[in-house]
Amino acid sequence: MRIILFIAFIALSFSSCNVYKDIETQGVSDIRITKMSDKGIEAEVDIKVLNPNNFKVSIVAVDADIYVNNKDVGDARLRKKVILGKKSNDIHTIKIEGDYTDMKGGLLQTLIGGLFSQSMNIKVEGTMKGKALLTGKSFYFQVDQDVKMN
Repeated sequence: MRIILFIAFIALSFSSCNVYKDIETQGVSDIRITKMSDKGIEAEVDIKVLNPNNFKVSIVAVDADIYVNNKDVGDARLRKKVILGKKSNDIHTIKIEGDYTDMKGGLLQTLIGGLFSQSMNIKVEGTMKGKALLTGKSFYFQVDQDVKMN
């Protein structure tokens, strides 16, 4: 009897992957640098995220490359998990961080140059890991958007 239950559990676990629909990023509305220190940089990104699933999904990890005006300026990681409501299409504030050992050359020059222009092109691409229903799945995402400088 235990073997049958175990096999049923494994089969259900693998079949639930087909139920898990991909999460989609749909654009950035705001980017704020919240902290710069000798150890690294922290930022908040307001991003519209579509969760087409009939259940909540927690974004537990982000591993992304950041490009400013087509220059690779560094890598970003998620600081705090984000919970997406079921069947939602909302703007979420995602807190990310990067340390200077991850930052590629030219970050400071690119940011200063962007301050004197009317807009900067921000591109973020990588993977985010979502968890729900005792299973996890990684999703590729890419956001490429011009951000107006105020």
